[in-house]
Amino acid sequence: MKVAIISTFDTFFDRVDLLKEYYQDKGLEVTIITSDYSHRLKEKYQNNKADIQLSVRPYNKNLSIDRLRSHDQFAKKVKEYLETLRPEIVHCIIPCNSLCKTMSAYKKEHDVKLIFDVNDLWPESLPVGNIKHLFPFTLWKNTRDKYIEHADMILSECDYFKEILHKEHSTKWHTLHFAKKMHPSNTVSTFTVDEFSFCYLGSINNIIDIDLIVAFLSACTKVRKVKLHIIGGGEKKELLIEQLRQNSILVIDHGYIFEQEKKQEILDQCQYGFNVMKDSVMVGLTMKSMDYMCGGLPMINTIKGDTAEICDEYPVGYNLSKDSINEIVSLLEKETIDENRQKRETIKKVFMENFSQEAFNKTLERLEIV
Repeated sequence: MKVAIISTFDTFFDRVDLLKEYYQDKGLEVTIITSDYSHRLKEKYQNNKADIQLSVRPYNKNLSIDRLRSHDQFAKKVKEYLETLRPEIVHCIIPCNSLCKTMSAYKKEHDVKLIFDVNDLWPESLPVGNIKHLFPFTLWKNTRDKYIEHADMILSECDYFKEILHKEHSTKWHTLHFAKKMHPSNTVSTFTVDEFSFCYLGSINNIIDIDLIVAFLSACTKVRKVKLHIIGGGEKKELLIEQLRQNSILVIDHGYIFEQEKKQEILDQCQYGFNVMKDSVMVGLTMKSMDYMCGGLPMINTIKGDTAEICDEYPVGYNLSKDSINEIVSLLEKETIDENRQKRETIKKVFMENFSQEAFNKTLERLEIV
């Protein structure tokens, strides 16, 4: 039996890898289809994890007609390729939203099990304010909403997406959380209580609430010295660093680190990691939060839905807002090393029970996806 896994973007390939391994373990022949254009790099690239890379037109701006045209072209080319491949299962990661239309058409013409796997909401998750209710954003949204229910099964990477789309009670929609193959390490934290040491892991871009991070860390300086470790990059990194230094906050910029052991050494030096985005960004889980949980680092969080509920239900971090800054700083001031280490053990358990490869596969088994 053949299964085609379709992902327009390499950003979703952690999930693609897990799906590929699961399907292959079930004895299926897996073909991974993606585009030859990197959304992050804005250039053509070679993806060694893909079996098929379809050529698409480039685009330079995230919010542009050229981007929509590129996605439409990819969606149409996928349908054309499937006519040759003839899989029994099509597992299609959304976005891009154009795939909802073309894959629905393919299902109508063929006896195939169609699974849509929603990993982001466009335009809902874009930090563009009220213009997301105007054309062409409405076209983007309607393309998804009009055709997505044609699938046999719809997966969502978090419960929050189902809430936004009012699908909480749909029997067709199911949550398949983000997951990572890695297991938490057994390293021991090395921070001291003489200072506050935080970490920011990932891209610092226009969806990150820099003002809130700066305000929170500035409040922390009234109690102790403050240090922020940055692992990653992004177009707004220098802006964040400049504002922090203006507020007497020490910044240690590690740049990009891909080796897990080196990354873990830095996480072990910190008490908390920032999982902070602008309020207008509609996401329920981030890969950043997966890295923190797997690394045993409690979170300072603003992400709604699933992540906010985790921080409410378990002692693994705090949900931050402008109004709660002083309260959280006071709690951190009183926190002992042993209390922080207990939180680290708890967040590792939360990861293993909900976001590990074992938890991922267990959900797929329960859903009888094959």
